[in-house]
Amino acid sequence: MRARRTARDTVIWIAATAGIVALVLGASIIGAVLLAFALWQLVLVARRGGGLFVDQRRADRPGKPTVS
Repeated sequence: MRARRTARDTVIWIAATAGIVALVLGASIIGAVLLAFALWQLVLVARRGGGLFVDQRRADRPGKPTVS
């Protein structure tokens, strides 16, 4: 679980940094997309939604799905 959080945080950090660098270098569309992705992931993490690497083990169990 800790490795997933570290990987998620690293991907968000890289996306945000790459977006800022792209904006500075004049690639505004790519920079805007990368920054939007990073902000979207940060919002998901802030809402405790998990972000990128969501644990799907509970969803993959056989039987009727339940909402918890």
